[in-house]
This record gives sequence, structure tokens and C-alpha cells, in this order.
Amino acid sequence: MSSQDTSPTPYDRPDGVTIYHESTSVVAVIEGITIVVIFLGALVANLIALATILRDKVLRRNLHNWLILNLIINDLGFTIMNISFLVVSVFDNGNFLYHNKVVCFINGNVLFAFGNFITVLAISVDRYLAVVWSARFPPSQSRTIVFIVFCWVAAIGSSFPSLFGVVSAIGYQEISQSCCSPEWQEDCFYSTILNVIIYVVIVPTMVFCYVGVFLNVWRQQRLLRSYADEKPSIVSNVCSVEDNDDDDDNHDHVTDTDHDMQLDDIDQSSEGPTCSDLTPGPMDYSQSSNIEEPDAEHAEGENEEKKTIQQENMMTGTKKKDRRSMQKKLNIDKRVALTGTLLVLTTLVCWSPYCIVYSCLLSINIPHWMGVATVWLGYSNSLFDPLIYSFMNRRIAARYRDMFRRWSVGLNAVIRCNSGEA
Repeated sequence: MSSQDTSPTPYDRPDGVTIYHESTSVVAVIEGITIVVIFLGALVANLIALATILRDKVLRRNLHNWLILNLIINDLGFTIMNISFLVVSVFDNGNFLYHNKVVCFINGNVLFAFGNFITVLAISVDRYLAVVWSARFPPSQSRTIVFIVFCWVAAIGSSFPSLFGVVSAIGYQEISQSCCSPEWQEDCFYSTILNVIIYVVIVPTMVFCYVGVFLNVWRQQRLLRSYADEKPSIVSNVCSVEDNDDDDDNHDHVTDTDHDMQLDDIDQSSEGPTCSDLTPGPMDYSQSSNIEEPDAEHAEGENEEKKTIQQENMMTGTKKKDRRSMQKKLNIDKRVALTGTLLVLTTLVCWSPYCIVYSCLLSINIPHWMGVATVWLGYSNSLFDPLIYSFMNRRIAARYRDMFRRWSVGLNAVIRCNSGEA
């Protein structure tokens, strides 16, 4: 293996652009394979997630999923408009982008990249309002539409200065040797404004939103623990009190056949005295008329006691149902907090190295491998977004399992048919 394949030795191209390795070198092949994987993975993952949400009526009616669809559209736009040209540039050393200014403008605009940040911000705020202030700010179609319109207005507004050459005109980046982007080093004002918006406004807001969601989840956990620590109320007639909470879950198993009920009756006869045996039988008070009044009072007292027991049972059942609903909401809020946190973290991890390396405020001698790594990492964010949301959403994950199961059945059928013909 030659040194030219293992180390980025710069040499000049006839058009004056410095390139770092031949298009047939090992480095170029590795770069090409990784960017093809990122491109195909992002394209397929976003298309499947988009089709799954649009085809499922329940997912489609969920207003929050409209924001997820907006994020998917952003990622699809970035994949098609930005990543696709990298596949060509890796193997032709950027010759196509360098000599086609219009294509370079399409590839280097920040419309979808900045739109990704804004959309993740809208998702964070929407989740905060839905979880923490659900009673005061319930989900509404108008609010979701406002969020989507705001995302696109902000994204388009951020791309105009460089797209029209007002500041930091878009040009081919020799250091990464594969992409176009605004000339961050030429005009520090534009780069600084975008970084301030992202890391001083957007990121702290996202962190604040999910800290609020996690605090709300923590409060719900404490409330459920306080319910669990409560001692069960002692009723006067223990034989007449049954816990029906488990019966709701196991109702199908208890009432499957009459044979089970007959077996229960047989078992009760051999277990000894039951509740009905311990209850004293009716007494004859006909010999004395003086005790008819107390008998009526005793009957009335028993009725009041039964009513009290019934009310206690109803209250106990209501508390248990409330606990179940609270536990269900808590599980949903946990998934919301985890999904949103992963979206925020992947966005920061993927794009922060790029913003740091290409920042005009830092004087960094960027080697070729660092320029490529930061660009590749930032572009991989379009692959991570649909994967995170798809596999954290149980309904979408179930749809994926059904789809893959059908594909595997069809593939096995084709294989069997081909083997039978052979």
C-alpha cells in the first residue's frame, strides 16, 4: 500500500482545487462506503417512517405526529438535497459540485439543517406543554399548525443570506473535498448569529423543556409511591370485602367455563366454615313484641353498615383505577421524555463538532480527516432521527415488526418456490 493511500498528501488539480487522495484510493473507498450507507439508511428509514404514520389512522390523527412528520420531511429534504451529492463528490473529488454553481447552492444551503434544529425545538415545547401544562394548554390543531409554519419561516429566513450571497456566500469546501457550504470564515457575523441562535436560544429551551418533563415524571412517581405506601383500610366485615382489581385483569380466565365454578363450589364444601356459615341465622322474635323495635333498629344498622362497606369498596376500586391510569400516563411520559432527550442529544452530538470546527471564532488548522468526519457526523443526524422515534413509539415499532414479518414470509415463500423448481 502506498503512502499516498494511507496519508492525506495534498496535490493540486488543474482547476486549482487542492485534493487529498485519489478517487480510487482506500481512503476514498472508505469515505464512499460510509456516505452511501448514511444516504441509503436515512432515505429508507425516513420513507418507511413517513409511510407508516400516514397509513395508520391513529398515528395520523395524533397532532404531535404532525411535528414528527415535519421533522421527517426536513430529514428527507436534507438527505436528497445535501447528502446525495456527497456520494458523487467523494469519487470525483468534488469536480461536479465545483463546476456547477447551482447544484453547489442546493447542496450547501442551511435550509434543512437549521430547520432540523427548529423542528426539534418545536417538538420539545409541544411535549412540555402536553405533559406539564396539559390542562391549561391542551393539544390543538391551531397550535400545531403555528409550530409548523414557524419552523419553515425560521428555516427559510436563515438560508436567505448565504443563498443570495448577502453574507457568507455558498462555495465549495476544499478541506472536506466533498461538499459545499457557506463561507463561514469570510463573514463571521452570519456564523456567529446562527451559533448564538442555536446554542443560546434553541438548546437551552430544549433542555428546559425536558427538565420540566422529567420533574413532572418524578412528581408522578412520588405520588404513586405515596399511594402504594398507604395501609389498606380495615372494614368490619372482612368476609364480605373482595378486591376486584385483579378480577378486571383476569376476568377472562375466571369466567371461561362453568366447570371451574362447580369445582370452586366443591372446594368450598371441604375447606370448613365459610363466611356464610359464620353469619348467625335469623332468630325468631315473634314471642316477644317488646324486641320488634330493636330488631328494626338492628336491621337498619346492618343496612347502613352494608352501604358503608359498599362505599368503601367503591372508593378503593376508584383509587386503584386512578393508580392504574396514573401509572399508564407515567409510562407514556417516561417514553416521551426519553424520546425527546435522545432527539436533542443526537442533534447536539451530530452537529456540535461541525459548528466548532468550522467556527470563525476559533483558529483551527483543520486536517482533511477532521473535516470529513465532522461533515459525515452532521449528515448522519438524518438517519438517527427516524430510527429513534420509530423504535421508541410502540405502535410504529409494532407496525415495523408486522412489515418485516410479512417480508420474511414472502422471501421464504420465494426461496421455497425457487428451490422446488430447481
